[in-house]
Amino acid sequence: MIQSHEIRRHSDGSIDFDFYRTQATTMRAQALRDAFRLKSTFGFTLIMLAMIVGIAIVASAPAHLV
Repeated sequence: MIQSHEIRRHSDGSIDFDFYRTQATTMRAQALRDAFRLKSTFGFTLIMLAMIVGIAIVASAPAHLV
């Protein structure tokens, strides 16, 4: 399906490339922020999971008798 898009132009009829460049930069920055946020959340989850597993292993280890 072909979609019709209105092309943004300057008053002299030339295409406003700066508008599209700015729009692309904004979208790229948002994608990077979203990726970092997801990465941070994933990393935090992995760290918490590792801590829980570590605590469970230490808690289940047999006690040393003196």
